[in-house]
Amino acid sequence: MNVRSLLPTLLLTLPLVALAQPSDQQIIKDLTKPGVTKVELSPGPTKKEWHSAHAQYMWDRVAYVWRNAGVAEYPDATVKITGIARYHYGASTSFREFKVAENEYFGLPAPSKEEMIGMIRERYLDFLDWRANDMVGDLHYLRIPEGEGVYWHTPNSFTIPVEIEFDAKTSYTDLTTIQEKIDVRFYRDAVDSPWKDNIVSSSRERSDGEVRTYPADELAAMPTMKRQLQEQQAQAELDALPAVDIPDLERDVDVFLYTHKLLREGTREQVEAYLMRMLHESYFIEGSTTLLNANGVRLVNNALDRAFAPKSSYASQYCPDPAVKHQQAGMMEWWNATQETHTRMSVAKAGGTWKNGQKVGETWKITALEVWTLTKPDDIARINSYEPGMLCRQNGSSAPASSPASTTNGTTGSSTGASSSGGGNDLLNKGKGLLNKIGKP
Repeated sequence: MNVRSLLPTLLLTLPLVALAQPSDQQIIKDLTKPGVTKVELSPGPTKKEWHSAHAQYMWDRVAYVWRNAGVAEYPDATVKITGIARYHYGASTSFREFKVAENEYFGLPAPSKEEMIGMIRERYLDFLDWRANDMVGDLHYLRIPEGEGVYWHTPNSFTIPVEIEFDAKTSYTDLTTIQEKIDVRFYRDAVDSPWKDNIVSSSRERSDGEVRTYPADELAAMPTMKRQLQEQQAQAELDALPAVDIPDLERDVDVFLYTHKLLREGTREQVEAYLMRMLHESYFIEGSTTLLNANGVRLVNNALDRAFAPKSSYASQYCPDPAVKHQQAGMMEWWNATQETHTRMSVAKAGGTWKNGQKVGETWKITALEVWTLTKPDDIARINSYEPGMLCRQNGSSAPASSPASTTNGTTGSSTGASSSGGGNDLLNKGKGLLNKIGKP
């Protein structure tokens, strides 16, 4: 036999061996593991794909595998697993892996459409997401489209599509009607657990409809849905706070005394309710009497956290009649019981209406409040060591002789920068406490 005459035939057959690919029957066999009830392959051929992570070609075929979902509460539930059956490329086409892309569960009970819409309403801001920032008025409609239902990603998470229509500010002058289809995903920790508050909404389709043009200032004045929802929530939180009967506070010192008394004798909730009624409008979002801005939130939280600290409260560190550290029109600072830290407060007249060119009906509003307390464990232990009534026995005239010199070290808060001009010690030495200052203006 002539060996040279066989070479062309061998060279022609070698590439065919190298390009051999797994058959559909082989793929189905390799994916049919124990527990698998059905395997389907996607239409079309098995494709040679380059995988840069492995720096080699592989045979890929999209496949769908059904098996029992393994949910104890629902033994008949099944799961459809979508993935890629992957094979080595070359002379050997052995099975490499089944790369799972997604799961879809069937046979799990879903909430009714009415329940799902209610769940969305309960999580309205999370659902609306960025839309609430520009949305004017409520949704024109919120509905689950016919022919579409729940998609179960896991036994503890599903997605439902919803359709909405709303008006939104799309420029400084334009209000546009928008139709959108949104996928809303819910989560829970276990099959028998309640659905979590956090949801994820992602837009699937959007179309813009009618556009109406307004003067820029008129459109800017239209409240957004986010603002309306926040106002509703803030009002509900205010309504939940206890009622505080604030007396007529004619002078600035009346406000100082009442605030000091409430910090000592009231509850955290009562002080919060008081501050929400007494804070100056500069601490609220423009146009609102319920929504605090960042500065307002900071003032309220700082005052409450320091005055009602669990380890040592304002009541345990300030005397009923504290000594005045410094006072000027609209502002006062008063010492704690040991003269080591102080509280600073300022007020101003605000509000009211104009009548015959005169402002009437103004009331005192808090423009600053800094509550400082000792926080170091040793300082707290020292204050707690006094026998009942001994720490404040001098009724604001001075601190106990054993207390350290005045300092702000180891206190909450930071220096206000206000100068006492020596008045603090003078007033202390003269025995003028806060009650004395108020009784004798």
